[in-house]
Amino acid sequence: MHAQRWPSEEPRTRTLLPVALLGLLLLGMTGCATATTGRTHLLERSAAYVTYRLPAEQVLEVAREILKERGYVIIESTDPLYVRTAWRVKFDDTLDIGALRERQFVMGKQLDDGRFVVNAYRFSYTTVGRTAPHPSSPEKDESGGYKRMVKGDPLSYAPPVLTRDLELEWQILSRVSPSVARELESQVDQYLATGSK
Repeated sequence: MHAQRWPSEEPRTRTLLPVALLGLLLLGMTGCATATTGRTHLLERSAAYVTYRLPAEQVLEVAREILKERGYVIIESTDPLYVRTAWRVKFDDTLDIGALRERQFVMGKQLDDGRFVVNAYRFSYTTVGRTAPHPSSPEKDESGGYKRMVKGDPLSYAPPVLTRDLELEWQILSRVSPSVARELESQVDQYLATGSK
């Protein structure tokens, strides 16, 4: 069985630069905090303005690969332009109590002119434990207790947060079209070197 061969990125992705550079110009007017943070911010915001002239499946397959590398489990979708993950629970020392639950969504949109747009989102919330266990069925055993109990659901008093994941969008662009990513990096570096004036 032969690996699927995707069309060459070079001629198709060159058309991405004018849109990305427009985004860079718009961002340049807002200024940046530090060189490293500013560079990352400019690159990620520029990737948010990119439209692809590549097959949607090629771009979304790269998104799936990156999400798997990040430790997410991909949930199959009936929509071919939609990628979603299962919830991932993170326990670490930065949380006083509970855990951080996250999942990712990548949504694609096919434009009328044949171009393809990708938007990535992170959905997260912090939990402080679980609700009380509850029976999974009304059946009782001989002692009068419920036969099957299930753990309670994750408990959170804070509302969930949905944010645009610009870092993921930049990673997708960097893998799908490394030449465009390098060109954007060059433009950002040149912009920052001139003192962003």
